[in-house]
Amino acid sequence: MRLTVDAEDHGSPVIELPVAELRGLLAGAERDLADFLQLAATWSPLHLSGYAVPVVRALGRALDLPASTNP
Repeated sequence: MRLTVDAEDHGSPVIELPVAELRGLLAGAERDLADFLQLAATWSPLHLSGYAVPVVRALGRALDLPASTNP
């Protein structure tokens, strides 16, 4: 798999890696984002009082992850 920062720029940096490795890296990134969302759901009621639920939902939308935790 070849990843290019800017395909229209011939001097753009390129990263080459096997598809299986890319899948693993993407799965790891998704787990990290889900963990972050979980931490935000735990943290927000302690520091954002009435705004915790909308903030966690907005983070879930921005990260394209379901906000499965109700703060």
